[in-house]
Amino acid sequence: MNSKMSKMDIGLFTALLIMLGFGIVFVYSSSFALAQHKFGGSDFFLSRQTVRAVMAIVSFMFFINVDYHLLGRISNLIYLGAVGLLVFVLFLPESQAVNGAKRWISIGTMSFQVSDVARMALILLLARSCEKAGTQIREWPVLVSNLLKIGLVCVLVLLEPNFSTCMILAFTGLAILFLSGARFAHLAGLFLAVVPVAVFLVLRTPYRRARLTGFLQMSENISSLGYQTYQSLIGLGNGGLFGVGIGKGEQKFFYLPEPHTDFAISIMGEEIGFLGLMIIMALFAFIVYRGMRIALRAPDRMGQLMAFGFSFVIAAYVFIHACVGTGLIPTTGVPLPFLSYGGMSLIFMMSSMGIVLNISSQSRLESMQRRNKPGELRS
Repeated sequence: MNSKMSKMDIGLFTALLIMLGFGIVFVYSSSFALAQHKFGGSDFFLSRQTVRAVMAIVSFMFFINVDYHLLGRISNLIYLGAVGLLVFVLFLPESQAVNGAKRWISIGTMSFQVSDVARMALILLLARSCEKAGTQIREWPVLVSNLLKIGLVCVLVLLEPNFSTCMILAFTGLAILFLSGARFAHLAGLFLAVVPVAVFLVLRTPYRRARLTGFLQMSENISSLGYQTYQSLIGLGNGGLFGVGIGKGEQKFFYLPEPHTDFAISIMGEEIGFLGLMIIMALFAFIVYRGMRIALRAPDRMGQLMAFGFSFVIAAYVFIHACVGTGLIPTTGVPLPFLSYGGMSLIFMMSSMGIVLNISSQSRLESMQRRNKPGELRS
């Protein structure tokens, strides 16, 4: 084991691998009925997810050993590449749209959401940019420069259209700016200005308006607009405290649309019950906690902001997915990190956590080098 591997956060490393294993089990359990119906084989999604999981581990190990400072130095290029892909996907033919949205680029048998690339690129760029700005981030011109970087990506993602991911990117970017020292008054004013725009975008789009109506009037639209949420709640209710057993749930048998992606938590709740679901949530909480802990102990501002940004994204995805599954917010296509089917998304998530572990290893190495200077403060 090299020095970086030996100094990284072993607790986080172990938790991620455990979650990856759980993901393979739950993807098969939630998808075998759909796979048999659509593709004539119950292991269609399982085999693909397993291949992607192996690729995710390779990418994970790669980023653990790549100096995050190098990623910071080339973050402008990564960001420009991501913006280029976001523009490119908008001009793809309608035949490549999925459910009316142009979010994916296909290469052979593999496809990926461009927003996954954009998410990583934006966090890397903001971390580098805010570190260079230093205390000048409190000045309006510098803040606006960074807001434009966030805004460009968000607008392009919104045009796909992908409203939920756009909101996650926006809030992640604002959280990074706040942590880097931007004035609260500036960000609060911007937030108050953006909220009416977001509400307008929801109300002016028929399918988003329909989702909101179905959510607000679910009891009156159980067979139509509120169907998904209603079936999700049935699944969670069926699971009770201990669940019906892995593979024995009923909601995946075409009662609940997208059981292996957007409603993974509902299938899990039915099969492993409330207690099992709480264990999964506790594992997510541990992953986010360790990521934030690494951010607090990072050797420099850039590492701090990267670790915070990637950990914040996981927390946001888990929170939104759980809220959708439990009927607290309208349905939206947000997967559950590591556990929903989606190979390339898994690869990007594991890659981002590889960067976090690289930060943890460098933090510990530098701490050892400074052990004779216990009074020295971080810059």
